[in-house]
Amino acid sequence: MKKTTYTLSEAATLLSCHKETLRRAIKEGSLRAARLGRGWRISKVDLTAFWNEQGGGELFPKEESNSESNQDKKDMLDSVKNKEKQNKAAKANEPMQLTLPTS
Repeated sequence: MKKTTYTLSEAATLLSCHKETLRRAIKEGSLRAARLGRGWRISKVDLTAFWNEQGGGELFPKEESNSESNQDKKDMLDSVKNKEKQNKAAKANEPMQLTLPTS
């Protein structure tokens, strides 16, 4: 599951700034945020917009396209299936170990 909202502390860490800087930006209206209890929550979209407005570069790496990630998943499943086949073949040649029930 991907993170879509950030606390004030998490956002400050991502932007390498102080929490008070972000609080001031919220009060000025240049950063949109929601008050949740005593803390603030900032959406990923609003954080990216604020960062770009301030002249920052790419804040979050671009996500892979679905076709690439699906192909990676298929490759991984194939490799797991191949390993399972190899393990079954190796176990078929080994003598079977008996275990006695314990009470």
